[in-house]
Amino acid sequence: MNAIVAIDTSIYAQRAAEFFSFRYAFALEALGASILVGAICALVGTFLVLRGMSLIGDATGHATLPGVCVAFLLVGAKSMGALLAGALVSALAAALLIGVISRGPRTRPDAAIGIVLSVFFGFGIVLLSYIQNSPTGAQSGLGGFLFGNAAGISRDQLIALLATSLGLGALVGVFYRPLKLTVFDEGFARSIGIPTSLVQMALLSALAVCVVISIQAVGVVLVAAMLIIPPSAALFLSKRLGHVLLFAMLVGAVSGALGAFLSYMAEGVATGPAMVLVAAALFLGALFFGPRGGVVPSWVRRASSARAIAARRGG
Repeated sequence: MNAIVAIDTSIYAQRAAEFFSFRYAFALEALGASILVGAICALVGTFLVLRGMSLIGDATGHATLPGVCVAFLLVGAKSMGALLAGALVSALAAALLIGVISRGPRTRPDAAIGIVLSVFFGFGIVLLSYIQNSPTGAQSGLGGFLFGNAAGISRDQLIALLATSLGLGALVGVFYRPLKLTVFDEGFARSIGIPTSLVQMALLSALAVCVVISIQAVGVVLVAAMLIIPPSAALFLSKRLGHVLLFAMLVGAVSGALGAFLSYMAEGVATGPAMVLVAAALFLGALFFGPRGGVVPSWVRRASSARAIAARRGG
């Protein structure tokens, strides 16, 4: 028994050494892609969480599936450029449709999200089933888009992901003030001349781009988790938007790095689910120990206040 444990330990130690040696290109590319996806999803997701639009990320992620399938049917092959272009068109259509429907006088935003998510994803599943049952699509590998495959990202795709992430980050930096005002006080932002409807549409467009560049790493099912969990954790760490954005990106990047590492260590474990589990663990840590409303600091403050009040009354 001890020999078996020693063998297992040595195998894991060897795999860890291989991972951190960075001698395998696919592992290094998966690591870089996971870090970028975690950081950029957290950046865009922070504005969605603060705006109360978290589930739009879920709907947009699921809405990419029919675009991927339609692109495959049109091209007839698994061309990554065509598939991502189809996903982008589908995601943009879903995000903008949610924005239009939710502004209707008789439709609540949550209903608009539910309608778009269910219709787009249902249509995507129908198309995916058709493709996988067809002679030419049986080996298409499109099912990998459901949960992602970071190990399959090439160097060219990683460079494109880096360029897109830097572009989104630059746009957030340029339009930081209108975004901030629209998120926290839309009425005031509108009163000083900020086109809040345009800002919201731009945010939804950025979300669509973010989702599309992330689906190969984390999949259409789990991309929403990386948009929501890191910002939610960061809100327990600071109350200043700039700090929240930095903490959220840090949580996302760490989740990506550890997710890629765990995926390499445990054969057969996809990177996307591993990233989400790491992000969830970090969120629980922030929930219990975060200085801004964490369970333990809040309990300590209440206990200290109670002792101080008791001491004053006793005095």
